[in-house]
Amino acid sequence: MQRYRKKVTRSGKGAFSLYIPKRWIDGWKGEQAKDRRVDLLQMDDHLIISPVHKGSSKSVRIDSDSVDEVRHFLLSCYVRGFESAEILTKNRFTDEQICGARSFVRSLDDRLTLDISETRIAYNKNASAMLSPPDASHLQRLFLDKLLEGMRLLEELLEHFDKNPRRAIHLMQMLKLLEEDTDKLALQILRLASRMEIPFENLVDLYFVILTTNTMENLGDSMYGMVRTMCRVYNVDPARLLYPPETIIKEISKPSVLDSSLESLRQIFVADLKILAKHIETLRDLMLSGGTEKIEIYLDELTKLRDDLGEELGKIIKSTATKGESPTHGRNLVHLVRIGYRVGDIATKLEESGKHLITLHFSRGLGD
Repeated sequence: MQRYRKKVTRSGKGAFSLYIPKRWIDGWKGEQAKDRRVDLLQMDDHLIISPVHKGSSKSVRIDSDSVDEVRHFLLSCYVRGFESAEILTKNRFTDEQICGARSFVRSLDDRLTLDISETRIAYNKNASAMLSPPDASHLQRLFLDKLLEGMRLLEELLEHFDKNPRRAIHLMQMLKLLEEDTDKLALQILRLASRMEIPFENLVDLYFVILTTNTMENLGDSMYGMVRTMCRVYNVDPARLLYPPETIIKEISKPSVLDSSLESLRQIFVADLKILAKHIETLRDLMLSGGTEKIEIYLDELTKLRDDLGEELGKIIKSTATKGESPTHGRNLVHLVRIGYRVGDIATKLEESGKHLITLHFSRGLGD
């Protein structure tokens, strides 16, 4: 980033003007160079000058056969708002790099088109599909709705993981698909923010959208961490979830049904997941309405829930982990402790989101 200080001069009777750095203008291409129009975005005391036609592009040359290097470059360019990006190589890309790039870009955004040859991997915008990009609040609502859907699937998964493995595998696969959807929505929100294609009243709002999107993605990661925990229960590689359920069910180690002493612990976790789902609904309403005085009450309730969960878990582990219990009981107890950790992690991430809401609430109050 370069900072310029310019003098504003009077132009005519009621207008003012300033000189724009020539280096910036020289970097314009295509329609932007021909049209030479800019958008002026006023946010609080700031005025941001943005090109109308954002034809930004990025190019890099690599000489390795790393699939991750290709993916990281494409992801970085997408989130930073580049309209197009290309990777060149001196020899040729491996089949793994080409296939990886193709599936990765498709998972990022359906509105991007991919151009691939043996020595070039590039993406460009699909003009017909990007004429009216969705706003951030719409995408955030979709994001939170999908998190709510994920919470309900988690409740069902926790109820049936030991009694009905086939049903549990199906739920885990659905949660995996939801994880891909939420990752895609998070990246789309960040891309829109980086391109200034969503309306903001001030810089705090811009910061808030980026911060809450990152926090919600972390919340989603915590939720889908339960799937990885269940894979440990079944002794199966999470990558196998891409296979048909009939194939997976033959490979898993089926856990024993929980005994009565552990059933109460399961029901506590299920009840906590239901309460957390209600809190996600509250978070959605507060976030999309801009926040109210109810935010502090919401945060207090969530903090208490997280603390109570830790106390309940400690008490039940102490009462059930007694000498003379069977090895099966011990294994199931370990499974539930790991599940309890995941539930607590979800509560912690929700608490972080509440703190961000309070920060925004008070910053807006100071600006009124």
